[in-house]
Amino acid sequence: MRIERLSEVDGVRWDAWVKPRTRTATDLDAWRNIVRETYGMGSYFLVAIDAGEIQGALALYEVRHRIFGHYLTTAPFANDGGLIYESRAARDALLAEAKRLCNAQGAAYALIRTAGEDLPNYVPHHHYRTAIIDLRGGPEALWKRLPAKTRNQVRRGQKESFTISQGDIDGFFEVFHEHMRDLGSPAHPRRYYRAIAKHLGGIARFFVVRDGALPVAGAMVFALNDTVANLHTVALREHNRRCPNYLLYWHMLETAAREGYARFDMGRSVEGSSNLHFKENWGPEISPLSYNFHLQTAPAVPFSDPRNPVYRLPIAVWRKLPLAVTRLLGPHIINGLA
Repeated sequence: MRIERLSEVDGVRWDAWVKPRTRTATDLDAWRNIVRETYGMGSYFLVAIDAGEIQGALALYEVRHRIFGHYLTTAPFANDGGLIYESRAARDALLAEAKRLCNAQGAAYALIRTAGEDLPNYVPHHHYRTAIIDLRGGPEALWKRLPAKTRNQVRRGQKESFTISQGDIDGFFEVFHEHMRDLGSPAHPRRYYRAIAKHLGGIARFFVVRDGALPVAGAMVFALNDTVANLHTVALREHNRRCPNYLLYWHMLETAAREGYARFDMGRSVEGSSNLHFKENWGPEISPLSYNFHLQTAPAVPFSDPRNPVYRLPIAVWRKLPLAVTRLLGPHIINGLA
């Protein structure tokens, strides 16, 4: 088994093998262009080759940050992905190369995100859960499978004066950034989402719920192969009783089911969180994500989570900052939280 690193000019070759085998757009060559253009992030696109044929692929990204340190990761800013293989030999060769790169680059650790697979000789961490909704049978069958309480919440949103549009990147950015500021979390800059639209085309979809001219909820999803995957869905808290979040989710689910997709991945949530509880209202299959760490020099698995007491004061301060300030500072922080 031979490991080869593909350069940026080999994107067509990478996608030819990876695209039919993945359910997440962050595995595609386009993601390398997006994070490089937005944050200057470097990457290592590795393939395992046996008898002249690709047997596995691993996309690693290199993060260097003054606060969060130096590390390698798959699927930056996403839920899972980055490792695809067709044999254990290919998998093991790629995992060994990830460790070698981590040591050669002087990184503190390497992180490989998988959908529930604990990798050999890595330290698994199961802090996150994913929620998958079965779309098969079409919108009518899906609607009948939803819990009665959830259907009532959707109807509540439908009775309001909301409108839903698709393709409004600026509207999505406005509501997303305000929501993240209110949570005490930094957010990506507008140019990040414009780069996504540029490089992923119809795979990336932006939705906005408005109350008149005011955006009150928004989402960004990726539609690829049999799956629509949610990366961001948010709603402003002051409108929650009017259920724009339920209306938005149902609109996305109904659209995906009508278009013939089989799965809707609601995205990752912290185990035991209110976010996961909301997703459970839709009757999904809940399963753990496995974040596999190779600790090169890091003493322990990093805990970059809002519930970490270390972040309590910074979160409280961030919530009180003007939006203009958080828009300026946020990208300099979040680029270390890949």
